Formats: sequence, C-alpha cells, structure tokens
Amino acid sequence: MEAIDTKVELQAQIAWLYYIGNLTQQDIAKKLGMSRPTVQRFLNLAIENGIVQVKIDHTATTCMDLAKRLKDRFHLAECEVAPVDEATVGQVDRLIAMSSGRFLEQTLRAIGIHGIALGTGRAIRSMCHGVSRHHLKNFKVVSLAGTVASDGSFNRYDASLSLAEKTDGKYFILSIPLVAEDVHDREYWYASRTYTRQLSNYADCHTAFIGVGWVGEDCSLVQDGFIDNAAARQLVEQGAVCDVLGWVLDGEGRLLNQPINDCITSFKQSILAQRPVIGVAGGVHKHAAILAALRGGWLKGLITDQHTAEFLLNSKT
Repeated sequence: MEAIDTKVELQAQIAWLYYIGNLTQQDIAKKLGMSRPTVQRFLNLAIENGIVQVKIDHTATTCMDLAKRLKDRFHLAECEVAPVDEATVGQVDRLIAMSSGRFLEQTLRAIGIHGIALGTGRAIRSMCHGVSRHHLKNFKVVSLAGTVASDGSFNRYDASLSLAEKTDGKYFILSIPLVAEDVHDREYWYASRTYTRQLSNYADCHTAFIGVGWVGEDCSLVQDGFIDNAAARQLVEQGAVCDVLGWVLDGEGRLLNQPINDCITSFKQSILAQRPVIGVAGGVHKHAAILAALRGGWLKGLITDQHTAEFLLNSKT
C-alpha cells in the first residue's frame, strides 16, 4: 500500500471540519494548533486539488464520520480514526502511529500545557517516535505504570524519556514493579515516596495516552516479562480479554477477579479518570480488548483504525 499523503489528509480533515463539521476557520486553527491563514490556505488547496466538490471526496471523510459516531456511541471527548483500506497488520500499526503522533503534536501546542502522562507499549512508543522537538518550559512527562519486570529489567517500551528529550521536559519514571509479589508488597509500593510523588505529577498533566493490550499466549504482558504463557492461558480461561496498564479486564471492562489484579501497581481507574485518558490501539487482534476498555469506561478518547472503528460500532454496548 502506498504511503498516505499527510498533506492531502490534512486538507481533507480541514475541509470536513469546515464544510461538514461547521467549525469556523478560527475554531479549526485552535483545534489543530495552526494559524487561521494556514487553515484558509489548506481549504483553498482542497478546492484546487478536487477534494472539495459537491461533496468532500476522500477516504478521510469516512473516517471522520466513524470518529464522530464513536464519540457519540461511547461518550468520548476525542477520537481519531486512521484510514487503512486493505492494509497489512504492520501498515495498520504505522497508520495508527501517524494519526496518534499528529494528535500528540496538536496536544503539545495547547496553551498552558504543563505535562503529559504515558503508559508503556509499542503503540505509545511509536506515537512518540515521530514527534518534532518542542521547547516547553517546566514540562513533565509522567509514567503511569511500573516499568520493572519480574527479573528486575526495565520495560524497553516506556516512551517517557524519549518524549521528555523532545520537549526539553523532565522525565518522571515509575521505577517500581508493574506486578508486585503480593498484595502486601503492592501496599508497600503504594505508600512509597516514588508513588505519592507520581500522583502529584499526574495532577499537573493535561492528558494521558495509554495502549490497550489483548490477553493470551505471547501477548505484551508475556513478551515484556511480567507474566508467563501459562499464566496468560489461565487468565483467558477465566474470561480475560484486555490489559490496561497491567490491569486485566473481562469482556465488559471489569477487573477480573484473579490474583494478578491484587498485585498490579499501576494507577487505579478512579485516579486515571482525573485526567482525559486517550487509548492508542487498533488491529483485529485487539478488537475485543478495545471494546472491553470502552465498555468499562477506562477511556475518554480513542485513536484507532478504520476497521476497528467499524467493529466497535457494530458491537453491542
């Protein structure tokens, strides 16, 4: 599949917001973090390039309509849907990375922004990879999940340091195990200075971005060394379909009544909900997991792909 022309995508996005979404040019400029003359220039280009005719003739319009329907269906504040057509799994991941990276760029341009919170995982790392440099005064990048695996190694998919370097910000890692040895060990970490400081840092964050993982053999929890395949199989037998920051959920988005959830040290749902949490995930293998996270109210926003959006809209809430 040929690479998506991001300038054409932006023309279509601005045209949709202006002609269909009924936003003013100033509203669009504020939403996308650009000047009003730039918005006007893109609108003119959209007309010159034939994107705007009697209708806006572009795949992006379909995806924007899907995004609007997802926002209405699941009461989301933000939603982006990447067009994928007949894309392979790898291409879907790259297109989601492009969409989420563009959304993160817009977020970083928000006036008065002081911090961003991040989960770990491949989707979050890919989102941060293409972000341009920003000089943000007193900016914080805050890790939401413990980064230490069972063997004492650190999760290589924590992207917080990368984003901190690109924003000249401070990097606040949660340098504790994702999975404590038992519930008493978790209470020890919850009471630690590292954890209480991280709670304070989260209060300064504008938005949180997290991945959504599926549960099963060779899932991310296994690949990153937090559980083994035997434990993953047992979780699936008990109804697990989703992993959010290590929390294991059933198909309705409820915490699974299993010992692992007594040991997860990540922020609890009630704490996460204090800030808008944007899920970055897609692909067929994650369909059930994303639906569970939405059903359970774990997300206030979603950046996903076209086929996943269609699956979610065709599913029972």
